[in-house]
Amino acid sequence: MIIVQNKKRCRKLIYIGLLALAVFLVFWAYSSSQSAMATCIFCDIISGKSPTKFEVETDDYVIFKDIKPASDHHYLAVPKRHTESVVALTKNDIEVVNTLESGMRKFLATKGIESNQTLLGFHMPPFITVKHLHLHGIAPRSNMSFLMRFIFKPHSAWFKLVDEAKEYLQNKS
Repeated sequence: MIIVQNKKRCRKLIYIGLLALAVFLVFWAYSSSQSAMATCIFCDIISGKSPTKFEVETDDYVIFKDIKPASDHHYLAVPKRHTESVVALTKNDIEVVNTLESGMRKFLATKGIESNQTLLGFHMPPFITVKHLHLHGIAPRSNMSFLMRFIFKPHSAWFKLVDEAKEYLQNKS
């Protein structure tokens, strides 16, 4: 009887801890995105005002390493045209998502990373830390910590895989 009660109590504490973590991440993401920055850091990176090594640069986007990697390989594909997030895109902008996805897949392939090891997706407002559209390319998924698996959880309210983002845009009126 005591063991059963302890298991229930342990589960309850775990659920409370996960809920507290989720609330913390929401507030952290919101406060980070509301900072008093006069300019967009990604726009500064693209324009050369902030020193960042580009892995890929085209007329439409750049790819560079994430400063807080979630796994061994964590890159961002960032369009040169400033758009706040997937939510700010329209049905007519699906090609932007296709271009970022295609570029990221080609780049990761040059690193010897197979598609089945890769996580490609976007954070959704208010869970974005930089208000400039960017596609995360993360691999291998198996090397992500528990916290990173939570932050980049596919099919969640806060992180959408590329196909989910395309579906969202396709259904937008």
